[in-house]
Amino acid sequence: MVVNARLLLPYLMGQRRDGLRRVLDVDFHRWEVLAPALLNQTRIDDPVTKLSSLGRLYALLATRVATLARSGCRPISLAGDCVSSLGMLAGLQQADQPPDRVLWLDAHGDFHTWSSSQTQYIGGMPLAMFVGRVDPDDGPRSRATRACLSTIGVQPYAQRQIVLADARDLDPGEREALLASEIVRCPLGEALTHLRPHERIYLHWDTDVIDEPDRMPALKYHVRSGPGTAEMTKFFHALRAYNIVAVSVSAWHAEQDANNETALTALGILNTLVSP
Repeated sequence: MVVNARLLLPYLMGQRRDGLRRVLDVDFHRWEVLAPALLNQTRIDDPVTKLSSLGRLYALLATRVATLARSGCRPISLAGDCVSSLGMLAGLQQADQPPDRVLWLDAHGDFHTWSSSQTQYIGGMPLAMFVGRVDPDDGPRSRATRACLSTIGVQPYAQRQIVLADARDLDPGEREALLASEIVRCPLGEALTHLRPHERIYLHWDTDVIDEPDRMPALKYHVRSGPGTAEMTKFFHALRAYNIVAVSVSAWHAEQDANNETALTALGILNTLVSP
């Protein structure tokens, strides 16, 4: 029987978001909160400072994941952004248990670098960082990105071992970069055909892949024409037949989730996969 170890990081882009702590009230499972006292800023405008905060936060996650993985537990993290995936991967690598395959569920590609991003939003870059794709220039933002990766201690992951499911909302530049990569991109309904039951699979789930605003009104970046909650629940149930060794979840806007409706729905879907 798999022993799950749930980790809650109440942060968004390195900024403290205490609203995510409501997970402790609405889910009956035990969650370990990772919230170092030194990382207590609620607003960080400078991207270099933000990357520094992200590096320190997800280095902490990596250390905890490595310890849990070595002890035979399956780490499950819930944080406010997809950069958390770097801490999860680093932890598995540090435990000498890197995944054979990564399944990344997201409405977006997250494959920007500073040079391609029109918004300059770090949240659009995690998958690029995951594979070590960083602009080669020596500008402060690129240096800070490399420093963030170094602080976390993550090594670039092989593109050909990543299945990116959905990514229905891609920006110019990002689309071309993904096409030129070795990452497998497919609709959600085809994702399982790219997995093998014997593989050690790490699942990263950005909850905004779901398109059902009535059930999940507090998603950060809603994109139309995606899977609904019933389809995602069915998909997660099918994933139980695979060797899922770690799960990270990129959460919702807790501050906008007045009745915890989004949290309850997302946690219910997650528990379809990871509960006994």
